[in-house]
Amino acid sequence: MQVKVKEVVKFGGNSQSKNGSVNINFDAGYGELVESVKVLQMLNADVTIKAKLPGEKAMMLGMFRVHHVDFAGDGASRLKFNGLRDFVEFNNINKLPLSTDEISEFQVLMVADIEEEDEDEEGLDDA
Repeated sequence: MQVKVKEVVKFGGNSQSKNGSVNINFDAGYGELVESVKVLQMLNADVTIKAKLPGEKAMMLGMFRVHHVDFAGDGASRLKFNGLRDFVEFNNINKLPLSTDEISEFQVLMVADIEEEDEDEEGLDDA
């Protein structure tokens, strides 16, 4: 089953290690809390992330895995993804607005194929 999550976020930065691992972070406000929870369905799946900046076409950021999702007491969330350098579009990541830019929010689309769980699990009875 394909899961799609569309969310308005701010760019939280990215980093690359010498082994080719790439981390990218997005920050979302309270209004996006439900969408951030939906991202948890994508754990252990390849997630394709696209970004759409205001007034521009959507651009591919790459393929990642969900690394961590944090929720703050005020409902804000931080989405952390991890990928490999070979599957990341650095030129597009470098176009993302910084928090100091006039318009720092943009839309991301996260898409993943996930396995549906069977309702009849072993060891569970309908008693």
